[in-house]
Amino acid sequence: MPNSLRSRVLLSLAVALLVFFGATVAVLEWSLGNSLARARDQVLEAQLLAMIAVAEPGEAGAGLELPEPPDGRMLSPGSGLYAEIRDAAGRPAWRSPSALELALELPPPGAPGVRDSWIQPQRGGPGLALSSMVIDWEFDDGRVESYRFVVAQGLETWAAQRRAFRLGLVGWFGALAAATLALLAFVLRRVMRPLGRIEQEIREMEGAERDQLSAGWPEELRGVADNLNALLRRERDRQRRYQESLGNLAHSLKTPLAAIRTVLPEAGAAAAPQVATVRSELGRMDRIIGWQLRRAAAVGAAGVGLAPVPVVPVVRDLAAILDKVYRERDVRCDLELPENLRFRGDEGDLQEMLGNVLDNAWKYGRRRVRISGARHGVDAITLRVEDDGPGLAPARADEVMARGARLDESHPGQGIGLAVVRELVTAYGGRLTVAASALGGAAVELELPGG
Repeated sequence: MPNSLRSRVLLSLAVALLVFFGATVAVLEWSLGNSLARARDQVLEAQLLAMIAVAEPGEAGAGLELPEPPDGRMLSPGSGLYAEIRDAAGRPAWRSPSALELALELPPPGAPGVRDSWIQPQRGGPGLALSSMVIDWEFDDGRVESYRFVVAQGLETWAAQRRAFRLGLVGWFGALAAATLALLAFVLRRVMRPLGRIEQEIREMEGAERDQLSAGWPEELRGVADNLNALLRRERDRQRRYQESLGNLAHSLKTPLAAIRTVLPEAGAAAAPQVATVRSELGRMDRIIGWQLRRAAAVGAAGVGLAPVPVVPVVRDLAAILDKVYRERDVRCDLELPENLRFRGDEGDLQEMLGNVLDNAWKYGRRRVRISGARHGVDAITLRVEDDGPGLAPARADEVMARGARLDESHPGQGIGLAVVRELVTAYGGRLTVAASALGGAAVELELPGG
């Protein structure tokens, strides 16, 4: 099977046309054969009746003969039309000149007045079509004798007509099939032109001549083009995040390394305060590295190849863990989430986003936290986390969600947490909003892809 889609379609259509036209030719030829057989039978019947009409008693009233055959071909040897009359004993009473050298094989006669028809095979030829009828002939002297009138016709003419019809059908249908395939090839070329356009634009993207596919695709390819563009954007964002994370990591480690270098003694054992400072800076470096790795690992795949993740079990597990961590706070958590709410993406990313937001709510809230959510259409969800804490000023919200904000702070507080959440939400094509809560504190809202 060819690898070309166009060749496969054309080959499949050619096979379908071959089967269809072959069946059509077979049916038409069978129908023609039946029509020819009926026409031949009618011709033989007409010849029989004509023979009976012109038959006369022989001289002295003995036997029957045909003074003038009804068809002139019966007078020419090998003309293809033969006739004879046989008596009751089966002896020839009269034979046409055309049948002098021909032996007719007759089955037993039927009842008087009933016509019989059959085909006699012929060596080296298509055979003979025969028809006969028994007639009780009453002579002038009152006696009645049975005579069998027989007419035969060679099948060469009928076979030639059938062969010519078959050749004509095959020729016409072959030409029609070729024209149909040519037309289909032209149509396929036009229909599949957008695929060639996609291939060309992908080659241009590989050569850095364009950064995404153009617009204006047919409906059947629009989804493919949009998904490919989205995949390319996410891949560029992923590479950008990796580059930014490495740059931020290198920049963030400069200060701890410089601090370690300054507290290391020139020689001898290190003093206890110096060792504590080194341990503190190493812990700070470890937290920075962990945060940058989490930031760079944001999948941002918008759920490609991932099963939808139920949101409620993840929220309940996180709430249970935070209740234990902040047991002394005695925070009451209200869940207002539909059971069928699902996130289309990686479960670890959902835990990372909600974990940071919920940790901030438990940490900065006083007594109450509310978690709500809803679906928007068929492919989006909204998650909202509110607390009754001091809240977050709009200017502060812009600062903590800005790229690179507080990356080198040792305390992983609200700033770093929201920066992590912002990176993940952006990777999924969503949106993070921080506003005032009806409970009196902060309200963090996440818009994410739903499943």
